[in-house]
Amino acid sequence: MPDITLILLAAGCWMVAAVLPFVPPVKEGRLSTVVGALGSLLAFVAALHALLSGHASHVDLRLWLGPVRLEVDALSAAFLLPLHLVAGLGIVFGLEYWPANLAKGFGRSLRFYFGLLVTAITLLFLLRNGLVFLMAWEAMAVSAFFLVATEHHHPEVRHASWIYLVCTHTGTLIITASIILLAHRMGGFPWLPISGAAEDLDGWILLLAVLGFGFKAGLLPLHFWLPAAHASSPSHVSAILSSVMLKTGVYGVLRVSSLLPTVPAWLGGALLALGGLSAVYGVWNALAQRDYKRLLAYSSIENLGIIAMGIGLGWTGRATESPILAALGFGGAIFHVWNHAIFKSLLFFGSGSLLHATGTRDMEALGGLAARMPRTALLLFPAVLAVSALPPFNGFLSEWFLYRGLFASLKGGYPWSAGLALLALVLTGGLAAVAFARFYGTVFLGSPRSSAVDHTHDPSALMLGPMALLAGLTLAMGLLILPLLPVLDCIIGLLAPSPGGLSAGSLAAPLASILGRDLRLLLVLEGLLLALGGLGLAWLGGRKVRAKAPPTWDCGYAAPTARMQYTGSSFADGWALALPGVTRRVRTIRRLFPGPQTFRLKVVDAVGDGMVVPWFGRLAARLLRFRRLQPGFLALYILYLLLALLAVFLWLLVRGRFLA
Repeated sequence: MPDITLILLAAGCWMVAAVLPFVPPVKEGRLSTVVGALGSLLAFVAALHALLSGHASHVDLRLWLGPVRLEVDALSAAFLLPLHLVAGLGIVFGLEYWPANLAKGFGRSLRFYFGLLVTAITLLFLLRNGLVFLMAWEAMAVSAFFLVATEHHHPEVRHASWIYLVCTHTGTLIITASIILLAHRMGGFPWLPISGAAEDLDGWILLLAVLGFGFKAGLLPLHFWLPAAHASSPSHVSAILSSVMLKTGVYGVLRVSSLLPTVPAWLGGALLALGGLSAVYGVWNALAQRDYKRLLAYSSIENLGIIAMGIGLGWTGRATESPILAALGFGGAIFHVWNHAIFKSLLFFGSGSLLHATGTRDMEALGGLAARMPRTALLLFPAVLAVSALPPFNGFLSEWFLYRGLFASLKGGYPWSAGLALLALVLTGGLAAVAFARFYGTVFLGSPRSSAVDHTHDPSALMLGPMALLAGLTLAMGLLILPLLPVLDCIIGLLAPSPGGLSAGSLAAPLASILGRDLRLLLVLEGLLLALGGLGLAWLGGRKVRAKAPPTWDCGYAAPTARMQYTGSSFADGWALALPGVTRRVRTIRRLFPGPQTFRLKVVDAVGDGMVVPWFGRLAARLLRFRRLQPGFLALYILYLLLALLAVFLWLLVRGRFLA
């Protein structure tokens, strides 16, 4: 059976899973979960086969819009894999995570829009027609809006969902302009590779694509909708939004660029710089957050910036006909798409376990959870190491691709933006380690800081099972990179179709030859790390436990309390104050025997909350003056139409005489 048939069958399973909760005999959603998980299994197997075999399969449809092709090639399969991995695990996780809210009427709508979102994104990765692509894009955007607004009885959730809706439709308008120009370039909406140079038009198409798809990817300064939307969603929804939906912007940029014969060199350099700034801004904001779901959302901005750096490096390689840069850039970007989907889904599932057990998203109210939730603490630890880009986990290797590419770019005398991106990547790695050391230490170590921890316990196997699988994948993807290189080569060949310059073979070959020796050495070092870690665990496990452990040195205090330990805010104090939009309030000591003192950081997004939202608020207030033009009289609206038609006729008349 062709791969495309299995994937379309999987999309049908997800539509059935979306509708099943509304069927009267179905009450708990278990049948819906089974059907959705089966669809993800079918799609995952088909996409994996398409990726390993390197053969594309397609089906042609005749619709009233014209011919529409659905095709699965290596690029589509590369994005279908994380989609159906996260979606299948997410629907299983949500079966245990969400039942408490079924009585409020949220469960059915949540499952419906979750299934619709997965179906829309699946079709999005298959469609090869610009007009139908926009329809699938709109279905994805609207279903995500309703998922973000699941708990719409909270005012902050409604606010976050409406900001998301405005931003996603603004991006859609820009994407529409890019697709219209692309249709003009191709002579129609079907997406076929273009031959013949038209550098100015190609530059405009790609620039609009970066702006439009950048809204969805959350690149700076188009990111401001993302933290509130992801923090307000149910945790398994946040996982698919962050791990997959943001990547649809990456897919759109890569798909459009793969159709064009040339990429301007300046655009690759600009995307390198923009990706570096987005990564640093995202991780720096993550460091200042008290809400651990907002921390994870800002971390997604950081990782999408890293992926954008890879695309910018690949475009620079295409423009300068450098196979090394193109291979390392595109290879690093695709590999980080996979890795981020794995460890960020694990982190959001873990945050769901924490929220399910404690009822709070405030890190400062937690602490000491490693003793109360040991399985959750153990399964989240690999994700913390992976997101901090530490070996032997997967996040380290995808960033290593980019380090090698950026150093090669500097040696070759390529744009200054490579130097900026290299510094940004170094700073991002350091800040990510600090941010997630703060997260893990504040939540799981130390002593409980509030009563929210009193009755916590590990969740059931339905929630721990998906987390365990993802934790295993974070390590497996870091150790099994050598067999993945030919798969990445296949994808790289599709991303640089330059008839007069680079070919698929000239791009794919350097990836294995450049990185082969490095990766073998890295795997040896990672094996040593694992061996040392195993010996350490064995030594700890073999120690005899004392009947009664002595008390910890308490610096002379007779009665130490949980309030005496460091907080996450104090840990991040020095780093966070350097960020625009962060203010610090401290009650200073003024007496010999002072009373209780307080310390608090207030974090405001300098771009979103500080600039964009106030500007739009002032614009909306001014536009409200035009509401008097809508008094509700039909005759007046008909007059508006006649005046508009008259204006068009006059413009055509003047234009015709001017051209004559």
